[in-house]
Amino acid sequence: MAPMHPLVPILAGLLAAASAADARADEAPLPAPTYRGEFVVPTGLKLSGSEFGGISGLDYDPESETFYAISDDRSERAPARFYALKLALSEKGIGTLDIAATETLENADGKPFAAGAIDPEAIRIDAKRRKIYWSSEGDGAGRPQIFAAGMDGRAERSFDLPEAFLPDAGGTRGIHENLAFEGLAISPDGTTLYAMTENALVQDGDKATFEAGSRSRLLAIDLRTGKPGAEYVYETDRIPFRPKEEGGSADNGVSEMTALPDGRLVTVERSYVAGVGNHIAFYVVDPKAGEAIGEGTAAADVAPLKKTQWFKIDEGDFGGLDIDNIECLTFGPEIAGERSIVIASDNNFSRHQKTQFVLFTFKKGD
Repeated sequence: MAPMHPLVPILAGLLAAASAADARADEAPLPAPTYRGEFVVPTGLKLSGSEFGGISGLDYDPESETFYAISDDRSERAPARFYALKLALSEKGIGTLDIAATETLENADGKPFAAGAIDPEAIRIDAKRRKIYWSSEGDGAGRPQIFAAGMDGRAERSFDLPEAFLPDAGGTRGIHENLAFEGLAISPDGTTLYAMTENALVQDGDKATFEAGSRSRLLAIDLRTGKPGAEYVYETDRIPFRPKEEGGSADNGVSEMTALPDGRLVTVERSYVAGVGNHIAFYVVDPKAGEAIGEGTAAADVAPLKKTQWFKIDEGDFGGLDIDNIECLTFGPEIAGERSIVIASDNNFSRHQKTQFVLFTFKKGD
């Protein structure tokens, strides 16, 4: 046997270390979830003449053991609103769903929003301050907005947004239509509100395609001052499948996010492809470890946040789950020693879709 070169053990050690690092990078950022069950509300259910549906944001308040869900009805079927929900959760799934209250969202004048004047998409509960934060993809002029309101929906303030997010007359700046703030999250210390666009701003690039993802922007807002702060790039996945028929609809974008206790964010990427169905992917990112967009810096020149997939749902996964248009994610109460998450779908007020609440649990870990 030939003598071993002195560098071989060193190289072997380095390769082993690199392989271990790669393995750790490929590990899921959270324990794998267990599917527990779903609860479906059929399209067309009415409460006091107001149709229930369009659920586009969901959050859980542990103090009152209540879920709050916002509807994306643009005050066209009824005044823009959110709901207080009671869900009976257990290892066996979601036993019952009780719509405990309906609250009207008010404008700065203390009145319901006029038809078409708002497009509610996301909601987060600030339990400490006893208020809600909610986002709109566009007012009557197509400008995105983020609001603070009381738990009864009474307007308290709207946050100033950086000019980069606001559409200009020439169509060279701001959000793509209907691709604005789909997700909100509050940092664990209660000091920062994060808002994420569904796809890139016009000046940052294209919408997601079959070949490439889209460079969404993540905005941090200081809740102590109300001022916008750092911005980051989050690159979505490309559209994962092609339609069964040429010219069929297909998209992919960030439809929701929420915060973990350690400050990382869980994002939801929702894709729909005609003839194939829905594909939902859950990722974890850490904005504290990311590169912020500097003043005068183009988003194209900034490295996107590193994201790691937690899990995904395709049609028929988890024992035949018929997944719909998932736009909501919240952590719920502890169930049998495990953490719970509830996701929910926007039925678009369509008889071909459903309002779907789905329960998962996962081990709390170390």
